[in-house]
Amino acid sequence: MVIPITVLRILRRVRRIARSLIFYSLILFLVVLFVGALIMYLIEHGKNPGFNNYFNAVWFVVETITTVGYGDIVPNTYLGKLADMVIMPVGIAVISLLTASIATELTNIAITRSMGHHMTSKGGHVIIIGDVDRALRVINVIIELMRARGKIIDILYIGSGERPPSLPTDVEFIRGDPFNTKDLLRAGVDRASTVVVLPFNDADAKAADAKVVLLIMSIRKLNSNTYIIAEVLNESDREYALRAGANSVISLGSFTTVLMANEVFNHGLSSALISIINSGNLDLISADEYIGRRFMDVVQTLKMKLNYLAIGVVRGNEVILNPVNDFIIQSGDSLIIIK
Repeated sequence: MVIPITVLRILRRVRRIARSLIFYSLILFLVVLFVGALIMYLIEHGKNPGFNNYFNAVWFVVETITTVGYGDIVPNTYLGKLADMVIMPVGIAVISLLTASIATELTNIAITRSMGHHMTSKGGHVIIIGDVDRALRVINVIIELMRARGKIIDILYIGSGERPPSLPTDVEFIRGDPFNTKDLLRAGVDRASTVVVLPFNDADAKAADAKVVLLIMSIRKLNSNTYIIAEVLNESDREYALRAGANSVISLGSFTTVLMANEVFNHGLSSALISIINSGNLDLISADEYIGRRFMDVVQTLKMKLNYLAIGVVRGNEVILNPVNDFIIQSGDSLIIIK
């Protein structure tokens, strides 16, 4: 019998709660509350109008053990006062134990999270994996693009070392081995919307790319729906990464080579392209509302309505830049636009 990962996670949490001091303190508090209220009710009922029902007795015990003491209900009989003299110190001790156990648990959670030893509760987030320096650059650019576009995305970085000092405070950190399935699950890879896999700092580029491919396979096995973006150092390894399950693979060496070659003939072209990309003005939008229309008509519509400039179409894995005027938009197409 195979038990789903989510069920196992819930069972582990239930077992952990059942073994915690908070659980036992809470049980003890409830026992003191309801048993103490029952004793006071049985003693004072019929002799004290304040204890005309069991709820009032519970209210009285809560007032007593929390040291609030409104004074609206007080015992009249000697036996009731004697019972209350027992309930007061016992209840105060139990309340103190419960408060201390909660404070301790919260402190432990904060320490565990700061060290990255916890399990994330996020879902639909973006996970960054890879060399620290590369990851920090990608994270900072994502944050800048979020500000430019007015969007909020939860970002998580998983690494085997200590939390990087320059990692933004609003980026969650998980300390673990990305090649370990348990650590990937602690990072919520099974619930992530996007995973960015960057090369590690290996002396051998082939070895670095092999690790990227291995990670892609592991991530795809745990989450068949997440969008995986990967970077490889060798253009020849790009096909392997795609076959492993990546949705998009970038070969940095190939990209910079093309930019530099074009710069020879068109001075300033690379700076212009990088400026457009860094500013967040280059975007991809759905073309569903324009199905059946000519590309040129869509260009004019977007320019008039939103002041967007459409420069191409993405159809499947094919990128069509500057299509002919009578190019027809089909279902599933996306538009490459400059804002």
